Amino acid sequence: MKTGSGLRNALKRVPGLAPAYRGLRAGWQGLRARANAFAEERRAAVVRKRHAAAVWDQIAAAGAGGERARGWLTCSQVLLDYVFPKFGGRDWYDYVRETCCPHPRDLGLSLCCGEGAVERHMIKRQIVRACEGVDISPQSVAVCRAAAEAEGMSTLTYRVGDVENLPLPRDTYDLVVGWMALHHLADPGRVFARVSRALRPDGVFIVNEYIGPPRFQMPSLQAELIDEWVRKLPEELRRTATGIIRQGFTPPTVAQVIARDSSEAIASDRILPELEQQFVITERVDYGGVLLQWLLEDTAHNFDRHNPEHQAWLDRLYEAERDILRRGLLKSDFTFIIARPGGN
Repeated sequence: MKTGSGLRNALKRVPGLAPAYRGLRAGWQGLRARANAFAEERRAAVVRKRHAAAVWDQIAAAGAGGERARGWLTCSQVLLDYVFPKFGGRDWYDYVRETCCPHPRDLGLSLCCGEGAVERHMIKRQIVRACEGVDISPQSVAVCRAAAEAEGMSTLTYRVGDVENLPLPRDTYDLVVGWMALHHLADPGRVFARVSRALRPDGVFIVNEYIGPPRFQMPSLQAELIDEWVRKLPEELRRTATGIIRQGFTPPTVAQVIARDSSEAIASDRILPELEQQFVITERVDYGGVLLQWLLEDTAHNFDRHNPEHQAWLDRLYEAERDILRRGLLKSDFTFIIARPGGN
C-alpha cells in the first residue's frame, strides 16, 4: 500500500492532473475570500444600520427645535423665494396633486418616513387616502404614531423596519414616496426594484432627494465658492445655533460624515442612474442646493424675512447659485422626480 506522500507523488505524475488541482485550489481560495468579504460587508452593514437608527432616534427625540429644523429646506423664506418658483409657484404637494394625483390615491407607502410630516401632508392635501410609513428608528416611528393620533389620522400606519431588506407585496401601492431618505441607502437599485414590483401598473414613485457627491465629497470649485460666500456674509448671518461664528468653509471629510451618520449620502450618486434604469421619469425638477445647502446649514434661522438687509443677502445668494447652474459650472445637488414603473 502506498503511503500518503507516495500517493501524492504518483498523482502528480498523472498528465493534466496537477494543473487541474492547482486551478481547483485557486478557485476554492477565491470563493473563500469572496465569502469572507461578503460576511464582513454584512457585519459592517449591521453596524451602520444600528448607528443610523441611534442617530435618527436622537434627532427625533430633539423634536421640532432640533437638527432637522436648521437646514436650508426648512427655511420657509428660501422655499418661497427660491425653490417653489421652480415648480411654478406651487409647493411640493400641490405640484404632486396637479401633475399625477388629481384624485386621491387609495394606498401609499413612505420609505424611511422620519417623523411623518410628508404622510400627514399627503392625507391633508387629499393625495392619498391611506398611507403606511416605515423607518429604521423606533423613536421616529413613535413620533409618527403620536402625531397621526393627535391629528385624528386613523388611515396612517407605521412600523419599524429596514427599508433595504423590507419585503414589499406585489401590485399593492398606488404611490410610493422617498423623501430626503434615499441617499441613506447603500444599494438604492435593490430597493427601487422592490418598489417597482410593489407599485400597481398606474402607480407613481415620488422622489425628493439629494443626488450630489457621495459622502459630500464635492468638487474643489464648489468648496471654494461656498467658502467665498461664507466670508462675505455679515457676522450676524454666520452665527450658528450654538453661537459659533463661521469663519469660512471646509468640506467635511469622509470620516467626519460617517462619524455623524454612517448612512449619510452613502451612495447618493447612484440614485438617479438607478431610477432612470428601472423607472420612466415623467417629471423632474432640479432645484439646486450647491451653495445654499451649505451656506444656510445651521444658520438659516438668522435670516429675518422682515429685515430688508437680510432679504438682500438671500437674494444675492439665490442669484449666485442660479448663475453657477446656468453656466454649467456645477450640477444641481437636489431633484424632485415623479416616476412610473418601467424603464430600460
